[in-house]
Amino acid sequence: MRRPIPFLAAALLALPLVAEGQEAPPGTPPADLRAAPLTPIAVAAPAAVVAEAPASPRKHGIFPLWGDAVRAKGFDLPNPYSVMFNYYHQSSELVINNLQLGFNGGPKRNFDDIVHIPKAKATGSALSVRPAIMVLPFLSFYGVFSTGSTQTDVSVSSPVIPQLAFDTTAKSGVTVVALGATFQMGYKGFFGVADFNGAVSDVERLADVVGANMLSFRLGYSRKLNEDGSKLAGWAGTAGQVLQVKTEGSVRLQSVIPPLTGASCPAVPPSLNQRCQDLVNALNDPNATVEYSLDKKPKNVWNMLVGAQYALDRNWAFRLEASFLGGRTSFFAGTAYEFDIL
Repeated sequence: MRRPIPFLAAALLALPLVAEGQEAPPGTPPADLRAAPLTPIAVAAPAAVVAEAPASPRKHGIFPLWGDAVRAKGFDLPNPYSVMFNYYHQSSELVINNLQLGFNGGPKRNFDDIVHIPKAKATGSALSVRPAIMVLPFLSFYGVFSTGSTQTDVSVSSPVIPQLAFDTTAKSGVTVVALGATFQMGYKGFFGVADFNGAVSDVERLADVVGANMLSFRLGYSRKLNEDGSKLAGWAGTAGQVLQVKTEGSVRLQSVIPPLTGASCPAVPPSLNQRCQDLVNALNDPNATVEYSLDKKPKNVWNMLVGAQYALDRNWAFRLEASFLGGRTSFFAGTAYEFDIL
């Protein structure tokens, strides 16, 4: 079975808080489980190996390689080609740090001790298509092409500037392209799947594309319902998403921060005084510009997942998968058509 990349996951963040809408690529479908459920978030029938002799001889194409030798040992392989159509939704808590600010063309300095971002959350949804091919009985490759939207919600505060406290939301469109590989093994209905994929996301308002990697593992069981290929499978596992984005740019400060009245630095340590005063001067200047950069990444790398797949026959399969814990939740739904080329 095959699955699209999960994704990314992940989410990009808005301006250095406000200036841009950027979040994690919302549409990296899950991995492929073919005969075994798939998913990094999706699944198909248990992967390539269920020790059950086919009810009747069938003709097969060239893929998977060595497929006839495996079938001769009593294993029933799924069709090697598939096209899956998916919907993917993900919500991720983010960590933002290394905030660098410069004003009116001046040099950038670190403001982590003056500007705090206690809460940042990225949400994304995407529709995608995922073609795949089983090259070997235990190895499949796939691509994912998706388009969707992202939203980043950010809270900003300051321990030394009381007036600097606000929430902001940034929205943006995103296009994702991903390539992945799935390693799958099964025996008498039980199966294990390991999936890896890398995604590149083109997010509106970001000058550079964003890369993300996803690694997932699943263990499950697939039950054959009839001789026409109908099966029901379920699985549980874990997925790790690596996404770290450096965002930088320049913007007129009052175009991204709500108007602040009487911003000041009441009492700050000497080490913060100059930076604090420079920020206050910019906040009180309607024409001030800010050059910024910041780092964003998911709060946690790993989270848990569960999923199920119903194969109507040897061609059609329907998959659901959800992930939770670790500051990231996601939902995946897909329909796959699997076929052979003789």
